[in-house]
Amino acid sequence: MATGRVLLVSARMGAGHQGAAVELARRLTERGREPVIVDFLDAFPRALSVAWERFYRYQLRYAPDSYEKSYQLFYRHPALWEPFVSFERMLAGRRVMAWARAHDPDVIVSTYSFATLVLGRLRQEGALTVPVANFLTDFGVHPRSVHPAVDLDLALHAWPGQAATNLTSRPATVAGPAVSPAFTDRAGAAGRRAEGRRRLGVGDSDRLVLVAAGSWGVGEHIVDTVAAIVGSGRFRVATVCGSDVKLRRRLEGAGLDIVLGWTDRMPELMAAADVVVENAGGLTSLEAFAAGVPVVTFRPIPGHGRDNVKGMVSAGVTTAPADEAGLLDALVALTAPGPARDRQVAAASALFCDDPVDHIVRLADGEGA
Repeated sequence: MATGRVLLVSARMGAGHQGAAVELARRLTERGREPVIVDFLDAFPRALSVAWERFYRYQLRYAPDSYEKSYQLFYRHPALWEPFVSFERMLAGRRVMAWARAHDPDVIVSTYSFATLVLGRLRQEGALTVPVANFLTDFGVHPRSVHPAVDLDLALHAWPGQAATNLTSRPATVAGPAVSPAFTDRAGAAGRRAEGRRRLGVGDSDRLVLVAAGSWGVGEHIVDTVAAIVGSGRFRVATVCGSDVKLRRRLEGAGLDIVLGWTDRMPELMAAADVVVENAGGLTSLEAFAAGVPVVTFRPIPGHGRDNVKGMVSAGVTTAPADEAGLLDALVALTAPGPARDRQVAAASALFCDDPVDHIVRLADGEGA
């Protein structure tokens, strides 16, 4: 018997996975469903989940080469996939099944790659009898982010959709991103732009570059990137440092224009900006696409960041300059009206071709993938 409940499995590994789950939950609620969000890290013993999150942060911030090597390992040695999935299932499977029994959902949706692997294995074993959907939050599709026994893969664009299909031998569905309507509200954009610029002290005619370092503020040479843009004298620059207090202090100490920490004003900041510079292809880039603001991806972080930029460039939704001179050229072209800006904004707008919740609801209602 249908319960109307949807179990969303996310993870506190950056804002992208959680942001997708929250937005999907909001849309499901509008459809009369009862979404429940759980954190996949809570399926592990607490000490292990804390160590895992801290180690991931450490790798990205202090040992990016080690993260790149571990990320590429599964591409070079695909035979590692099976034992890795078995290991994850052994550690987390019991708690995941407990969530499924407690909430009795009509469908389970994963927004986190490792959760997808465990859910897929449980589905493969027959332990999970309800369908499972995998919402791919990135343009890059790593072998660890899909499982052939999952009922439905939902992709942002045809590029990641084809990559998922190649890995699972099952067609993926291109459903577009799940971004809050606060970013897509064109009617209120002019007011948000004016208010955002007023708060930042930016003039109407200034070209404003929003540099986003993600929710954790990770990435190599962010200070150098901001310094190059500010030093050109052509732009105003606002940098969002996320939760990285040290990065914020370094930028403030160097006097590099406007520096912000963690903020819930991203829709306003996005509306105020003429272009966004980012380094991961994550949630911030999707929010910029929704807001109609062109994106430049510069010095992408290792692993999924470098994977993402390949797909984003192929989709025409970002520009990825190779050096600081190219970065400044891209900013000149994209902060002013013209064909380069128009092409990129149009390509990004085309991502929002569908609503992933439509497919999740159909799967929950037994209509298949």
